[in-house]
Amino acid sequence: MNFTLIGYSEMCFSAMGRGLPEKHGGKFIHVMNYETDMEYIAMSPAELSVYHAGIAERFMSGQAVTGAYNSKRDYYQIRNPAWDIVGGGMWELDGMEKTVSFFGRSQAYGFFDPGGPK
Repeated sequence: MNFTLIGYSEMCFSAMGRGLPEKHGGKFIHVMNYETDMEYIAMSPAELSVYHAGIAERFMSGQAVTGAYNSKRDYYQIRNPAWDIVGGGMWELDGMEKTVSFFGRSQAYGFFDPGGPK
């Protein structure tokens, strides 16, 4: 399985007219594409994503994959069986230490399993 990390922090902070902070964090989702054998972590800063569903919509639209929100707009359902959101949670990045931490869980998509889905 090939792995790609996607970050929306630069886009977000640039749009706010601010530089990228050394330490920041937010939410992420773990996405699989079974057709291409690709695995993604899409990370969004807290200022940009209230729900993990917003990250899902942003990421999937960039892949030209359609989906739909539930009525509460806290869950985004993908309409392509080759793609699946297999978990999510929170992240923190420390630019000085050059580390990123993943923790917690997404209420919509469940826990992140660093070993991949079973």
